[in-house]
Amino acid sequence: MGVIAADAIDIISGERDGKLALCGSPTCRAAFFDTSQSRTRKWCDMNTCGNRQKKARFNATHRKKARS
Repeated sequence: MGVIAADAIDIISGERDGKLALCGSPTCRAAFFDTSQSRTRKWCDMNTCGNRQKKARFNATHRKKARS
């Protein structure tokens, strides 16, 4: 919670350029500070939430192809 508060203070004071966002993972929903160039980051951490979501999508696609 302290990290979120510090990021919010930096945003309000104009010291950091970015946006506060929520993780796109249905099991996480953590808040994070998106400093990517396009401000389109989806997950709080690519190594955990992003990897899980991409793996789930990959497995679902390959299950559909295997049934066809």
